[in-house]
Amino acid sequence: MNFNLCQKILSPQQIQLLDQMTIKTEPIPSIDLMERASEAFVSSFIQSYPRDRSVVVVAGTGNNGGDGMAIARLLVEQGYKVEAFVVGKPEKGSKDFQANHAVLKAYCSCDIIASKEDFPVLDSAVVVVDALFGSGLSRAVSGLFGELIDYLNEQSLEAVAVDIASGLGCDQVFEGGRILRVSQTITFEVPKYTQLLAEFEPYVGELNVVNIGLDLRQMEASITQRYFVTPQFITSLFRSKSKYAHKGTAGRCLLLVGSQGKMGAAVLAARACLRSGAGLLTTYIPQSGNQIMQIAVPEAMTITSPSLDVLSHSPDLDGYHAVGIGPGLGMEKETGMMVKAILVDSALPLVLDADALNIIARENSASLIPRGSVLTPHPGEFKRLVGDWKNDFEKLEKQRAFSREYQVVVVLKGANSSITDLEGNIFFNSSGNPGMATGGSGDVLTGIITAFLGQGYGGLEAALLATYLHGLSGDLALEHGSTETLIASDLINFLPRAFRKAQTRPS
Repeated sequence: MNFNLCQKILSPQQIQLLDQMTIKTEPIPSIDLMERASEAFVSSFIQSYPRDRSVVVVAGTGNNGGDGMAIARLLVEQGYKVEAFVVGKPEKGSKDFQANHAVLKAYCSCDIIASKEDFPVLDSAVVVVDALFGSGLSRAVSGLFGELIDYLNEQSLEAVAVDIASGLGCDQVFEGGRILRVSQTITFEVPKYTQLLAEFEPYVGELNVVNIGLDLRQMEASITQRYFVTPQFITSLFRSKSKYAHKGTAGRCLLLVGSQGKMGAAVLAARACLRSGAGLLTTYIPQSGNQIMQIAVPEAMTITSPSLDVLSHSPDLDGYHAVGIGPGLGMEKETGMMVKAILVDSALPLVLDADALNIIARENSASLIPRGSVLTPHPGEFKRLVGDWKNDFEKLEKQRAFSREYQVVVVLKGANSSITDLEGNIFFNSSGNPGMATGGSGDVLTGIITAFLGQGYGGLEAALLATYLHGLSGDLALEHGSTETLIASDLINFLPRAFRKAQTRPS
């Protein structure tokens, strides 16, 4: 896998070095690189905000403030009504800030904020462009800057952050500092770690990453274990099917799914598995669910458990290329014994989801999970496995530690689902939308991952491909509906389009 096809998530120091190397090796004057970044920001901004919206730019006197000065000028050139405000003394600002500040005076008003009395009076229709602090912030925001952030937050206005919301660190939170709430962030070249974590959503809003042409060689040389998945990376993972493939070689998959009242989860996982390329699918289900499965998914074969309403007694796993366990399973005692027996006996990595994970947590049997297996918990299930956490930073460190300790791939589901591998690398998914927060969505993901494992993909490849396609299918479904109307079956119905789009290499 070529991780350089992902967007690397870098530290503030690495981002600063990337800027410096671009300036040195291109070569390009720093103020011209600032202009390039500002142009990229404005190109993205005008896609969201019409020219009849008034804009107020609030800026510091560092390089992020320099971006703000250039952005204000470019927006005026685009036909926007713009006012600019600078906190601090312009004559003490960075060299590039001073240059852009001097030019801006010919385009629009640019007032100095020296006290609370200088805060702008804002109309409710105004869009605020936040250029107070950038990615180099190293301390909590307080004083006059903090008071301005509090004031802007109280206005409940739409705000767009330049690179990162003021007060938010790239990879940390500064205790006691103020952070500006924004509706959108237009960030440069690479996403920042905090911008991908759920607890910081109020300070990120809609995230747009814009390319500003930073040095590619330095980017590739930057070492990280954090990545943001790109369409190009996903396309590179696909393998072509041999023209001599047949159903027996295209993936023989087994799903252990369902219980009384939860056969819907079994059906969703089975349909998703078949729709994702599995050559042959067998479902191991309770006797009471056999007719449901045979009618709902005629392409799937069935084996029934000795028990009427739950799964018990491990089936023979020989001959299968991949085994998925969990959707609709239930947590009866005999089901728990079956799961433990499979963990002990399986010669294959497994896909473990839902109640399979709850049983493992209950029985404290994580050490029995076969190496290379893929686990797909939602936060509640993951908490049962690893215990509670104080914040998202600690949650993700627990995820990385779990993957390393037990040598498994973990897909922690949610917005920007995080995927950790056996070495502790972490990948954030870039597809999907809030409409996918619906019952059965996780069952679909289990089916997709199982299908990829069955086709010979490794656990990490299967998890990355499946998670991205799962989200992309949701995005395509959303084009024909809304977040309120999306259901899990829609994800399966749009998988063919998602596969086609993801497999298409850019021309």
